[in-house]
Amino acid sequence: MSETSIHAVPHAPGRIGLSRGVRTAALAAVAAGGATLAWTFGRGDVALAWSAYLIGVFFVLGLGVFGVAWLAILYLAGATWSVTMRRIPEAMTAWLLPGGVLTMVLLFGAPTLYEWSQPHPADELLVHKAPFLNTTMFAALVGASLIAWVVFGSLMVSASKRQDREGGMRPTQIARTTSALFLVLFAITLSIVSFYLLLSLDAHWFSTMFAVLVFTDVIQTGTAFVAIVAGAIVLTGTLKGFVGEEHLHSLAKMVFATTGFWAYIYFCQFMLIWYANLPEETAYFMRRWNEGWFPYLLVLPMLKFVVPFLLLVPRSAKRHPKPLIAVSMLIVFAQFWELYLMVGPAVAHGDGPAQAHLPVVEFAATAAFVGLFVLVFNRALGAHEPVPLKDPALSACLSYHA
Repeated sequence: MSETSIHAVPHAPGRIGLSRGVRTAALAAVAAGGATLAWTFGRGDVALAWSAYLIGVFFVLGLGVFGVAWLAILYLAGATWSVTMRRIPEAMTAWLLPGGVLTMVLLFGAPTLYEWSQPHPADELLVHKAPFLNTTMFAALVGASLIAWVVFGSLMVSASKRQDREGGMRPTQIARTTSALFLVLFAITLSIVSFYLLLSLDAHWFSTMFAVLVFTDVIQTGTAFVAIVAGAIVLTGTLKGFVGEEHLHSLAKMVFATTGFWAYIYFCQFMLIWYANLPEETAYFMRRWNEGWFPYLLVLPMLKFVVPFLLLVPRSAKRHPKPLIAVSMLIVFAQFWELYLMVGPAVAHGDGPAQAHLPVVEFAATAAFVGLFVLVFNRALGAHEPVPLKDPALSACLSYHA
């Protein structure tokens, strides 16, 4: 880096974090959501309580693992524009350890959530799937996947911290090698986790697109969360000179792209099932067509694609934090809505099929998990320097033009 480049670097602020109002709201969400979940368990509606827990814990688990995946993608792509925003995905990875523990708690709810966890000798399909669909394999494979995410997340953040201390290209090279290994493992482990936690709720259903759909959910929601935090940073001027409209524009283009990517994958899954018209495949959508679920199903593409896509078409919406934050918050809410449609119709509350209902308990539980995530994220965000000042790509990032 030239002497001119060094002197061009703005003065970095001290440790940064979320505002007191955001932290207070997060604490309130944890308290209210936790109380709602406890009340639901207490009144004996165990199926509703566990389904709400599953939605919430998977929602924030996706945000945590996105942090590692996003870092890996950016390192391998050589995305210099994102260097000054790297602390955001790094802080997101801090959730993986507590989030992994909370995910494994689902083993206690397996008898309520998953039909395959109970013996069904008369059900030939469940007997055929039993070597894979059993609680021992659930604990082993999901647990190993979560541990792998924690390890790779730690390796990525450690390489970044090493660069903060020593500088040079060596930490970047280590991070790129780690990234290449992780993305291969990520494709396998995300499939395993999504199969056990979500797909197996409909144990008689088949889908070759499900893991890809969950991947698009993780990428879309995670990118939207980064956009919310980065937009707030630009709005408040916290990292003035480091993160500006040009960086926000590139990030917003990623948010925009993920909305189209999600729509493409979601339509592909629906179209292939509709066209083939096989009973073992159509059962998934038929269950969400009846018992009052159809209006909820129709709302989903509006929330996740149509509205965000149209709002982000103007160039100005991608360069200014307020509209970007608003659209990104809608996308984050839409992820909750999709998880509700994945889980709710599959978990009956009493005799007969699951009935559609306003997801009050599910939303409260998810808000509690999001509150916990925000608190962990905030602590990690302020744990070290807000900008990687010794990254050799910093100069290119500061002079970046979208």
